[in-house]
Amino acid sequence: MAKIYLVRHAESLANTEGIYQGQTYDTDLSARGKSQAQALAQCFERISLLRVVASPLKRTLQTATTVALNKHLPVHIEPQIIETNHGDWEGKHKDVIKKTWPWIYRKWTRFPSATKFPQGEHFLETQKRVVKWWQIFCQNISSDTLVVSHDNIIRIIVARILNRKLNKIWKFHLQPTAITEVSVAKDKITLVSLGDSKHLGGLDVDLSMHAL
Repeated sequence: MAKIYLVRHAESLANTEGIYQGQTYDTDLSARGKSQAQALAQCFERISLLRVVASPLKRTLQTATTVALNKHLPVHIEPQIIETNHGDWEGKHKDVIKKTWPWIYRKWTRFPSATKFPQGEHFLETQKRVVKWWQIFCQNISSDTLVVSHDNIIRIIVARILNRKLNKIWKFHLQPTAITEVSVAKDKITLVSLGDSKHLGGLDVDLSMHAL
């Protein structure tokens, strides 16, 4: 049996400002985000890991590297688990999004499976690439692995494991660096825990401030 630890990246500068980042508005971790990453690294000091995988963006790589350095492991970059391409939303505050694209924003918060971001991905395209990667990854995994990705990407994977519809992905919360543990044994994939953030202590955030 192998364990996969799915982790949302630590808080980024854009998170603190309520700005949609997507793939192109690529900001560093905030001061609190760096502390969250350190707390995550301390948490993994007592957890066995043999591999670290991350999305290619700054916020995921900086989070993953903080843990990897502590474990003396390299970080393997995986393009398929990059954040959704939010198109014209990227770099804009969520209040601007609500006013400029009210119908699309409302659809995104209620029916993500039907959402096409202006000049960006349809969310079903994101789901397709992530699920394809996940299937292959689980088939080939042989050691306990940390995967640092993004809120939306982890929600897609959790929905897949639980066999839930994509429109149900907003039913749970993911703090920055929240840990979702998955066990893989032969053909059986089991969700062990979802969004564990006990390691954060007082470093948790008001998620309503984030643009998700």
